[in-house]
Amino acid sequence: MEVPGLGDLDLHQYGRKQRCDLELSQVGMKNSVAIEKRALNIAKWANLVMGFAGIIGAIASRSDALLVDGLYSAVNFLSAIVAGRIAERVGRPPDRTRPWGYGFEETVYVTFRSLTLIGILLFAALSSGGKIAAFATGGAIPELIYTPILIYSVMMVLICASLAAYHHWAYIKSGKTSSILKTEGKAAAIDGAISLGTGIVLLSLPLLETTLLGPYIPIGDALVVLVITLIIFWQPLSILRGAIAELIGASAPAKIVRMVSRIARELASEHEFRFLRVAVQRAGRSHFVVVYIDPLRAIHACEVDDFWRMANARLTDGIGPVQMEVVVTEISEFTGQ
Repeated sequence: MEVPGLGDLDLHQYGRKQRCDLELSQVGMKNSVAIEKRALNIAKWANLVMGFAGIIGAIASRSDALLVDGLYSAVNFLSAIVAGRIAERVGRPPDRTRPWGYGFEETVYVTFRSLTLIGILLFAALSSGGKIAAFATGGAIPELIYTPILIYSVMMVLICASLAAYHHWAYIKSGKTSSILKTEGKAAAIDGAISLGTGIVLLSLPLLETTLLGPYIPIGDALVVLVITLIIFWQPLSILRGAIAELIGASAPAKIVRMVSRIARELASEHEFRFLRVAVQRAGRSHFVVVYIDPLRAIHACEVDDFWRMANARLTDGIGPVQMEVVVTEISEFTGQ
């Protein structure tokens, strides 16, 4: 039977083509997951090395700043283990227990990862504040040993810069859809910034002995930690805000919504449907999309299925993995009910 509105289109051939497009999309997603897993595995062991180096360097140099840096890297190591397991799950297709897929697991990870980073920075600030308070009340502050600081700082900056660059490359190579790679790349950059700033200022402290700031050299590393914390605190806070927005069901960024609307509107025009609106929500690297259309005529279910297949393929090419539904309705605006 010829389906009204489709002309002479061979539905069997068309459906086979759409299935091929979806299979290609799934292959691309598997490649992205493989790239992500490789990057996270490298990050995991690199952070383990940096964690041990930070603790050993802190003991050798008597610097609390190095200890905080080492703990930060140790948290990154544990997070990389969790991130690797989540990366294996988010690529799974929807099933009976997760009808909308596993994308929100990535959002939950990013949320707790950001909270951990914020916790480390707050711990660093409180620890430094305690040292400054002890100095102000006449307490004894251990003198720093500078050679371990130099060795540690150079090693950490090189490792962190390499990790940040590799994560950025993997993020681009995987289609710029992985929140995990984006978060881990920023974490590596933050860790490198902490190490670089700490090393430069601590190694410069002896130059202040003959100046008016000489008496304050014992709390130099504490002041460094406070300044760096104030500078980079906004980064994990910004990531946390974005993750919470996803968890509470906020709309995707306006740029994404506009792109989805354009693709859905063009496709509706091709099918001689009336495009009404879209609803788009982000969940990690995936998006939940609902397209509302008015057919303006009697249609068969297969026409809606064809619209869904084509929209799914085009949206996947445009914004990455999507979970999509098509709603046939005459209501053109949100009713709030």
